[in-house]
Amino acid sequence: MLYGAKARDVSSPHASYHYVQIDGETAVQHGYLLLNVSADELARAEAVTRQHQRAAVFLWQADHWLELPHGRNPAYAESVSRSGPDFNPSGFRPVSPSTGEKEAAVAGIRAEKSQRSPQERPWWWILGDTYPQRETLKRWGARFSSKRRAWYYVGWELPDGIKRLITEYATTEPEAIATPVEDDAPCSDEESAVILGVPVKSDLSAEPPKPNEPDRLFQIGQMIYARHELETSDGNAVPTGTRGTISRLYNRNVTHGWSYDVDFANIGTGWYFERELTDLAPIPGIRITHGAVVPPGAELPPTDAAMKRALVESGHQPEALATDTPSIEPEAVPEPDTSEETQVIRVFKPQPLPVDGTPLDEVQTAIVRAKTQPTPVLHPMAVSPKRTLAAVGQSCVGELTGSITGNVWCYGYAIHEGICVFVNMGGPRMAVEAIRAKFSKSEIVNCVPWDTPAIELTAGEGNSGMYHDYMQNIPEAKFTSLILCHDLLVNPNYGGKSTTFILRTDEAQAAAKLKHHVTELVKVPVFEAWVGYLYHAGQTAMLVRPTRSAGDIDLLSVDLDIDAWTRLITGGIEQGVITLPITN
Repeated sequence: MLYGAKARDVSSPHASYHYVQIDGETAVQHGYLLLNVSADELARAEAVTRQHQRAAVFLWQADHWLELPHGRNPAYAESVSRSGPDFNPSGFRPVSPSTGEKEAAVAGIRAEKSQRSPQERPWWWILGDTYPQRETLKRWGARFSSKRRAWYYVGWELPDGIKRLITEYATTEPEAIATPVEDDAPCSDEESAVILGVPVKSDLSAEPPKPNEPDRLFQIGQMIYARHELETSDGNAVPTGTRGTISRLYNRNVTHGWSYDVDFANIGTGWYFERELTDLAPIPGIRITHGAVVPPGAELPPTDAAMKRALVESGHQPEALATDTPSIEPEAVPEPDTSEETQVIRVFKPQPLPVDGTPLDEVQTAIVRAKTQPTPVLHPMAVSPKRTLAAVGQSCVGELTGSITGNVWCYGYAIHEGICVFVNMGGPRMAVEAIRAKFSKSEIVNCVPWDTPAIELTAGEGNSGMYHDYMQNIPEAKFTSLILCHDLLVNPNYGGKSTTFILRTDEAQAAAKLKHHVTELVKVPVFEAWVGYLYHAGQTAMLVRPTRSAGDIDLLSVDLDIDAWTRLITGGIEQGVITLPITN
């Protein structure tokens, strides 16, 4: 009704379910269409929902969801349990059904300044329609807070590039300041000095930064990727998307900006401008080359590699910043760098193991076992330096049936705590579509093997629209193949204690995927040398465990518990099971 002619029913006349095709842009989150509606459109929607026994349409108001009036309840009612959406839509960009275009919750871009005291650098919260300007904000040093779903910048004043985007300014009272990082440090400065074995400078923000100078995007030890084809100092080729680690920082060059030394695994180390690097993982199948468009007959401009060689030969290479490395002897540790580029290090104090006979919990048991038993070494990049595709196992395990029987066969499934997180099926297209519709409506589908009782497969009561489908139709064979993956498998939630899954094809691949999940989850660095420890200790601590599966499907469930994984890392370092890598 709201979309008018833009919405068309394209269902088969023999089907008991409906497919609606919507022309234009849509915004879908967690199985719900997000719409920006006017008061008239809302009244028209109410007129429709009142004619049915259940609305299944919800209004976001006063920071919670309200179900529209319907036949069983003539008034708005708050959504309870799993009967409706349970996410905050404020940070998403809904669509206007009348125009078919995405709209922002706040028109324009505004900045809110927050400052606790005149001695501390203020926080600038950048709000409004920031999505189209995200690259500009990032380039000028702004960061995105996933908790508040807003961009922020820390500095005495906003850079010129961000100022040009601002249309409105506001100031927040000091007591109302909310920052995306915790104010209470995990341990004191004195404890940090003892743990690190080096002096710790307590205040790194006394001096204001240079005005209108963008912050560097990358820091020492950070994992990055080659934005396009590069070469090392020795002339070795670095393909697009190759992963490397920042090993040295340089002062900023007025013309070329920030630059870094990057260590690319199994290739070598080179000096690169910031514009040649990215922190975004490459997309498989896309290869980027770097070039320039010039008029016919004109001379090609110098490449970044040629510019760097010229700077080195002329003696104008920026000065490298010295980075302190902890030494065994405290007397041999140099004084901490007091320059503007000193990096803030937050030390997480490990939880000591009990010595009074108190039973160990699962995480402590995993640390002790890893200390007494050698951990197998797993270096995914060394095992398989090239990106390859691995086949997921499949074998026929039975027939899928709902309210109908249509010769749809199951070629593998995986169940976690009663919820089907992966299912592979194939058969006639209409029958496969009917089974998919049942999964999308969280109805029960039975898998009937030949020699065992039937297995119930479902998304769980009330969990409608939780699957991502991967379908391939073969008209000549009148056969359709369909794989359904639960949203927890496709879109892991790193914002709280959740669960995700890993399709394991071999040990190295599973360890690499686990390292990715842990890196995204915790607030401490995670290094390649720790992969084997995390993989095996995580299984000992029951943070990684196999699921109930069939049909050659090897699926691991991973608990995204930030506290447990942080304890596993800090405890491993404290017990000497893993160590911090020594860089140049």
